Amino acid sequence: MFLVLLETSGNQGYIFSTNKLRENVGASELTFRAGTKWVLDAVAENGGHSHLRVWNKNSQGEAEVRENEIRDKLIDPKWNPPLESTLDIDAEIILATSGKALIITRDQEKARKIIQAVTLKALEEAPGLDIFGVFEEFDWEQDNLSDVNEQVHHKFAEARSHNPTHHLRFLRLPVVDQCATSGLPANEVDPKAAGGKAVLRSRVSVAKRKNYDSNTQRIQELLDRNQIPQSFAKSIKALDDEDEQQSKQGSWRAVIHADGNGLGEIFLKFGTHLTKLGKMTGDISQNNRTYVDALRRFSLALDVCTEQAFIIALQSFGTGLEKLPIVPLVLGGDDLTVICDGKAALRFTQQFLLAFEAETQKVDEQHYDGILPEIAKAALGVNRLSSCAGVAIIKPHFPFSVAYELSESLMQSAKAVKRKLTHVLPNETKAVPYPCSALDFHVLYDTSGVNLKQIRDRLRPTSNTQLYIAPYIVTPVKDLLVKDEMAQWAEPHQWEHLVRRVEALNAKDEDGRRKLPNSQMHSLRNALPQGVELADAQYRLIRDRYIDSHADVQNEDAVEKGDRPLFDIQALEGDQGSLFTIVTDPDTGNSLKMTGLLDALDAADFLSADLSANPTFQRAADQEDG
Repeated sequence: MFLVLLETSGNQGYIFSTNKLRENVGASELTFRAGTKWVLDAVAENGGHSHLRVWNKNSQGEAEVRENEIRDKLIDPKWNPPLESTLDIDAEIILATSGKALIITRDQEKARKIIQAVTLKALEEAPGLDIFGVFEEFDWEQDNLSDVNEQVHHKFAEARSHNPTHHLRFLRLPVVDQCATSGLPANEVDPKAAGGKAVLRSRVSVAKRKNYDSNTQRIQELLDRNQIPQSFAKSIKALDDEDEQQSKQGSWRAVIHADGNGLGEIFLKFGTHLTKLGKMTGDISQNNRTYVDALRRFSLALDVCTEQAFIIALQSFGTGLEKLPIVPLVLGGDDLTVICDGKAALRFTQQFLLAFEAETQKVDEQHYDGILPEIAKAALGVNRLSSCAGVAIIKPHFPFSVAYELSESLMQSAKAVKRKLTHVLPNETKAVPYPCSALDFHVLYDTSGVNLKQIRDRLRPTSNTQLYIAPYIVTPVKDLLVKDEMAQWAEPHQWEHLVRRVEALNAKDEDGRRKLPNSQMHSLRNALPQGVELADAQYRLIRDRYIDSHADVQNEDAVEKGDRPLFDIQALEGDQGSLFTIVTDPDTGNSLKMTGLLDALDAADFLSADLSANPTFQRAADQEDG
């Protein structure tokens, strides 16, 4: 038999190669289809069950691809039967998700034809998409499939590194004009562009735009299936810089990128985790079947958890909007990438991360009978998975590609929790990351400095002082069962501290005025780079004025009722009486003085927004209805 691996590369570069939302969305759909529909079609044509390529049709006669339909086909042994015991079938799909598929074939010829069919389909329908396939021979009765899976992934990485870049497909000549959006050689004229002017398009841009509607319909079906009364605006033109709404002042966009923690390692060591659970006790053939079925269920359950966490997080936009101001670009596996209204980005991300943790603990039938918490317990010592996210908040005219790169860097920054918070499992010596979800964010006021390292270096005036606390841990404190020195690092990084500081900055008196005027916030901001002592002196001066000016009978009554108006400003403190807190880094053992004030000042406008009153998106939605 042969284990076949098909996988796309450079997905985010492909999706964000232009600043046009229609092309971003269409590129996402093509990436999704490359690992799902095209794989199922290719397998059905080359030894798999013919039902794999049967799809419902829309009114235009086009195939409607739905995640739940794909999951039903993969899990049903009638349509995707076990290869070793079904003689009239020559191929079985282990997993097929956005941009990746793992398949078993009975012979080498079928393996080659499946790879050929999928890659040829990509050349025809998704020019510019980089997809590659390899296979590894094995004996079902003698070779452990878990080992073969590791081998085929190593083989893929090696072969992929020698494969010519897909950019060589698009040779440029002086006599050929270039595409208006991608910069690639123009292939056709689009007479229906915005503004009524003809625009030159490359084959890459045309293919992406062609698949825009398929993506929006697929995501809309996800809302309908979960009985969400709202809908996505059909084009949400307010998120595309072709739309005049982007010139409106005061609006913000956000690019959010979330990625599961340690999932790649879990997939590669999947057989080890099954062995630890006592599930690999038969002969090699039985163990291989156990491995295939469990890996498939794990992959499908992961898709369900990400989708459901996304649905739950949509509540952060409220119920006042008919059209939800968010565009999912990547939604599946352990990945989430969205463009949304910046005002709700932080709340949305926090709720998504919490919901993802909760979903991965469920053991019902929808979640494939608890395969995720079972494997997580074996791999991580805790019966849940976690995720980290980066949130780049930008003005509408900023390039989404720049924002995505920043969100990717912020996500990697948030993944510092994997190094800081670890534990050693029973009967093992090597520490593993403790499941902990975190987010990092940055508000980009201009594009002069978008490198996160440079941004953060400017916020370290001395070697032992930094003017930020991010990343922020959203996992509840009660769920962080780590050693004291790690808990000491985690405590000031708790999300709740950021929320309390923002509430203090936004607190208003009975007349609706800010209790802490903008001038005083400005004074505090300017004092921070001047050193800890000067910053704390400025803070104490403002704090004492604040307390004196609000120590009246009305506030005392409020305190007795359980409110905290008198001491709101003290939420800005780290250690008592100081804007800074001293934290010991678990990695290095060095002590750092950190302050969360700048984080709170940046987040102040993004943690108290009512999106139902957002005129930019409401006007865009109204225009589309009209």
